[in-house]
Amino acid sequence: MNNDHEWPPVAGDFDVNDPSHCVAICTLGKRIEIPGQYSIAGSCKTENIGIERIIINIISNPNIRYLIVAGPEVPGHLTGRSLRALFLNGVDPDTRKIIGAEGAIPYIENVPPEGIDRFREQIELIDMINVLSLSQITEKVEQLAGQNPGLFSKDALWIEFKPASGEARRAISSATIIILPEYDLLLESNSSLMAKQEAHAIVTEHPSSIVIEVRESDTGTILVGKEA
Repeated sequence: MNNDHEWPPVAGDFDVNDPSHCVAICTLGKRIEIPGQYSIAGSCKTENIGIERIIINIISNPNIRYLIVAGPEVPGHLTGRSLRALFLNGVDPDTRKIIGAEGAIPYIENVPPEGIDRFREQIELIDMINVLSLSQITEKVEQLAGQNPGLFSKDALWIEFKPASGEARRAISSATIIILPEYDLLLESNSSLMAKQEAHAIVTEHPSSIVIEVRESDTGTILVGKEA
């Protein structure tokens, strides 16, 4: 660790336990208090800026060699699956989209390619998506700590985090509507309003051509409507 920097460099919804520990934990859509020893643990609800914060905080600490992704998946954003896709596939160099990600806006725009490569080289991602059991999570942490490969071979990589203003425009312009039929709720991202479905029909105040995509997730069936 470089004493000229304060770790972690990016603020977020997390707890720091032991910075020299080899395990970081992301609990996705729910803040879960993890007992025992670990490096850093917290939630992550978005598949763009949220994941970027994780990347920057991990690559600036070469002690971290494992990232456990646990807790409830985030409907629509599918942050856990997006993290998994990032680890397995990386990012398209032209579009900056996470290759194979299923979330609504899985774009990594504020971390340079060398930061993404470093993240994928430094850690092993442990997929425990939708696991909420504290005993299972802590057992896995202890297991990984016992097989710690040691400090990563390269020094900490420090990246200044300045989210681009275009990020908000991307989310607004997508005009995505995420429908949660299990709860008779819908979310229209350009207005950020939740509403009840009426007789299973959706009426828009501003009619447009919309393509409906049916997606199966671990939390149920999600219909995603996007302007054509």
